[in-house]
Amino acid sequence: MFDERYIELLENMKVPNTYWKNKSIEYRYWFRSLLQKMDSSLVFDGLPEDWSQDFFLFCLWALGYVAVFDTARWGVAFQPAFLSGFDFYYQPTKAIVSNPLYQKEFTIHKDCEILKLTPDFRGVFDIVDYYATQLAEASKGINVGLVNSKMPLVLTASNAAQAETLKKVYDKVQAGESLVVWKDLTDQFSEVIPRKDPFEVWNQDYKQTYIVTNLLTDLQTILDSFYMEIGLPVSTVDKKAHMLNAEADFNQAQSQARITCWVQTLRESFELINKKFGLNLTVDFAESDDFEDFRPTDDLKGQSRPNSLRSSRKEV
Repeated sequence: MFDERYIELLENMKVPNTYWKNKSIEYRYWFRSLLQKMDSSLVFDGLPEDWSQDFFLFCLWALGYVAVFDTARWGVAFQPAFLSGFDFYYQPTKAIVSNPLYQKEFTIHKDCEILKLTPDFRGVFDIVDYYATQLAEASKGINVGLVNSKMPLVLTASNAAQAETLKKVYDKVQAGESLVVWKDLTDQFSEVIPRKDPFEVWNQDYKQTYIVTNLLTDLQTILDSFYMEIGLPVSTVDKKAHMLNAEADFNQAQSQARITCWVQTLRESFELINKKFGLNLTVDFAESDDFEDFRPTDDLKGQSRPNSLRSSRKEV
């Protein structure tokens, strides 16, 4: 479950503290939506029951890694941490955990291990931010286009009395009355309306300026690009173009690049963690009927497992 308090917890570590509060409603909506979509891309199994699964995933997506260590009170636990020091290959050597209930500096590979999502110890907030920004701007354009489509004409009045008459007529038309006689509405005004039309109409061909349909197509294109970025299946069918099998295969392989890297990196970390703490943590590509044809078929592809992190959740 996404919670803005997670942002507050981690923003001082990775995200500038003015980042979240200055974002629009549209951005916040798409940020949460994309983050939850990423949540379904991988399946974790063997996590200890007392681990907060939501916080575990959020730390991986946001920070890119967590420290795993043994404690007398909580057993084998994980926490976000600050990494410091470096060895001969410039890899971090220290992990500092600073929880209000627990503080300690660990030595990596001695009394703790680092579970990381990416080789460079970074999360995927840059991906979410990149696409959430584009989707937010597209959503704003769609909202403006829909508002503009509701005003197909502009009426001009010569005086305040005529303006009030037009407002009354417009209200009646919008209320569903099939016939509105504007002259009957002039009796309540002291000024007499002449026999000629009390208004002028400025009408524009809004079909030439209506771009909502195009914006909706662009929004879906951005979403498809995001799905391909994180390895979720996306339809490559374009009604206006024919795609060759080679192109389809290339797009499929391209869409698996990042998620394959994530799985490989996580499995390398799990191997160290399982050996040190006697756990059986595993990760695999999400399994579903919809995803089956899009997942790698080489030896990186593991067996689907019951009681996984994703499959154990209740459907909302």
